[in-house]
Amino acid sequence: MLFTNIRKNLHFLMALTVLGIASAVIFGWILRDSAIIQIRADFAPMVINTALGLAALAITILFADGRFKSISFYASAFAAALAVMNLTQFLAGVDLGIDRALVEPFYGLGVSSPGRMSVSTSVCMLLMGVMGLVSGKSYAHRMVRITGSSLVLGFAILGFLGYFLNFSSEYGWGAHSRMAIHTSLSFMLLAGANIVRLGRVIREEDNAQSAVVPMYVVMIGVLIAVGIWQLLLLKDIERNRSVTQSRAESFRAKLDGTFVPLEKALQHMARRMAVGAYRDESVWSMDAQFYYEEFKGIRRIAWADQNLMLRWLYPMDKFSRDIRNTAMGRSEEIRRSLDLARQTQESRISRVIEMRSGGRGFAMLVPVYKNSAFLGMLSAGIDIRAFLDRFARIEGYHVALYEEGQEIYRSSEWDPVLSRDWVTRIRYSNMGVDWEIAFTPSNGVIRSNTSAVPSVVLVFAVGLFVLLGLALSFFSRAEELRRRARAMVDWKSAAMDATPLMMISFDENGIVREMNRSAEEMTGWKAEELAGKEHPFIFHDRQDVELMRLKLESALNRPVELGVDFIDAMFDAGFNMASEWVYVHRSGSRFLGQLFIGKVINENGDTTGYLAVVEDVTQKRQREKQIKEQEDKIIASARLASLGEMAAGIAHEINNPLTIINGHMGVLRRLLGVRGLAGDAEVQKRVEVVESTTQRIAKIVKGLRYYARESDHVDMEWVTVDAIIDDTLAFCSDKFRNEGVDLIARLEPNLKVYVRPYQISQVLLNLLNNAADAVQAVGIRKVVVEAKAVRNGVEISVSDSGPGVPAFLREKIMEPFFTTKEVGKGVGLGLSISEGIVRSHDGKFYLDAEAKQTRFVVWLPVKQ
Repeated sequence: MLFTNIRKNLHFLMALTVLGIASAVIFGWILRDSAIIQIRADFAPMVINTALGLAALAITILFADGRFKSISFYASAFAAALAVMNLTQFLAGVDLGIDRALVEPFYGLGVSSPGRMSVSTSVCMLLMGVMGLVSGKSYAHRMVRITGSSLVLGFAILGFLGYFLNFSSEYGWGAHSRMAIHTSLSFMLLAGANIVRLGRVIREEDNAQSAVVPMYVVMIGVLIAVGIWQLLLLKDIERNRSVTQSRAESFRAKLDGTFVPLEKALQHMARRMAVGAYRDESVWSMDAQFYYEEFKGIRRIAWADQNLMLRWLYPMDKFSRDIRNTAMGRSEEIRRSLDLARQTQESRISRVIEMRSGGRGFAMLVPVYKNSAFLGMLSAGIDIRAFLDRFARIEGYHVALYEEGQEIYRSSEWDPVLSRDWVTRIRYSNMGVDWEIAFTPSNGVIRSNTSAVPSVVLVFAVGLFVLLGLALSFFSRAEELRRRARAMVDWKSAAMDATPLMMISFDENGIVREMNRSAEEMTGWKAEELAGKEHPFIFHDRQDVELMRLKLESALNRPVELGVDFIDAMFDAGFNMASEWVYVHRSGSRFLGQLFIGKVINENGDTTGYLAVVEDVTQKRQREKQIKEQEDKIIASARLASLGEMAAGIAHEINNPLTIINGHMGVLRRLLGVRGLAGDAEVQKRVEVVESTTQRIAKIVKGLRYYARESDHVDMEWVTVDAIIDDTLAFCSDKFRNEGVDLIARLEPNLKVYVRPYQISQVLLNLLNNAADAVQAVGIRKVVVEAKAVRNGVEISVSDSGPGVPAFLREKIMEPFFTTKEVGKGVGLGLSISEGIVRSHDGKFYLDAEAKQTRFVVWLPVKQ
């Protein structure tokens, strides 16, 4: 029982242990106890920011379940933010002030940035913080958590073992300060707690021990990958050190290449001194000046006699004048070097000392002998910094020289932590000097000599083992998912085939994917013939598709392309529900279907397909159409009857005063003749205008009387075509003239037809009004009325200069209530009523398809 409880709560115990370690370190910083924060003097310390981050990560695990999950979230966010800021300091080379924000570091360990956590610590803390934020239960979330926990565990193990196996676990992170040993232990516990908790959750949800096998495969694989990565990094370390060793040897050779020429130059002056070539100081000064300028860093060249009294000096500045004729070798180090040079009769370099003229330097001493007789001493006082800066300032490397453990030269400031791990030390011995050269590469050089192979191998290996874990996870569920999928497919197929509705599914690109049995029967196509090959518009009447496209463009105010854009536009315009289409069977037969389209949306809100459901409503619509047509005819007849009554009343009211006017005009003409004004041209012109106007009114009245007679079922009569057209034009000539439309009549004379004149006039008036509307948007506005005799009849046509009727609309314009005019400017009954009137006269009414412009034709038979 106890073991079961411990096993169940093991992750809590691990988290509590980490919280205890972090708390102890925080108190160690408060109490300034280095034994707590550092363990040993040669171990790296756990900084206070690391302790705070570890405490937050421990709290994340302790509150991951239960009512206080928000605490876990905020603790993880704090740790991740702390790690991000610390990594930013390393990568950007800035100081955000977080290293000393809480306490001032007091330990004496040589680190470049006291108080700053190492890079590996930051990476592990960031991974743990991200895993605390990723709390989902999906496979992706699980893989992120197990992979991240395994990486942290591997890095922590390397940091822990590095203290005992003497290797730098930080090399892969840029060679900065190490992860503290108790930090490594804490990360191992936190990663283990995450792994234990995740394994328990998987067992509870999947109810199988085998479900955790992929998790352990990923964990072991990642640990192997981290181990291989570290082994490859160790090889990189050796390669970097060999490169640094080579550069250090090259630097030592440069020292020889500088000292030897200077020694030879001074020995040349010594030989000339021995043979008496220097008659006076001026000749000697010429040689001294040449070598002074040749070798940079020489502070002063001097010659002392056999009593070591300084006689000649170059350059002769104030200091030279002050020491002239004084004893050489006031410094104990110089005296020792002078004695050794006289004893050995060889060139000698003194130790580095504080020079009396300022700065630090050394002297190269060359004794002058003639036949074993000591004549004096040549010396060159050299400023060590000016002398070595010429070749010691090597880009990418830090150079330091030590003499008997004391630093005598440094080329630049360096990171002591980096120097501790990467310094290469060699010795330089020549002319009595014994210098130690410390040669350290910079981070940039280390990285440039570092292969990308270890990182690539790490990423590849981790990815490989993650894929292997995923494969194992999915393999264990594959059969179950396949069985469920097969059952779902069978149920879906049965449901689709059982319905009488036509059902077609297609993918997000608008390509047919599946059809049910009803769809195959109603279209004549097999599902396997169209799947993935054909577009769904193959089932539709092309004129319907084009008309719908125009409607969509008008509604959405944008161009619409056939394909998936067309389908999406139907959703945008609200036409996806209950739109009616003419469907075409493979054999060519047609039926009317009511279309419903639905979208298939995935969990991310993306469209993955569409489902079209079609109900055959042909018979239903035919019945509705018949009822509607009968209702429309009744309404139209009632309207025309009312119009006829109004026309009869208007004609009667106008005709009476018109008769009186005509009577008075006759009396007026007689009176004008009696009184001798009949010959007055102006009077006659005015009278004729009145008479022509009354005749025009009479024609209009006559036309109204024609309309008034529509409800009278009188017999048809013979009437001339020009009389019908003349009466019709009386109604609309003013409208055409006011709108700037040329109205042209081309009529053959004496054409007679047996008709009801008022009905034919109604047809022509409707065509003329349509023509006037059609030419409003064109430059040349012209309407032509023609009448001519044809075989067995008379043909009356109305044509206009408008844009014409699109081909896909020509079959629809005769249908009732179909109109292309704007709302409020037409109801779509004019052409259908006109067609019915002409058909009632045994005539033909049609749109001339061969004409270049819009031309409607009324053909009437001539026989009675």
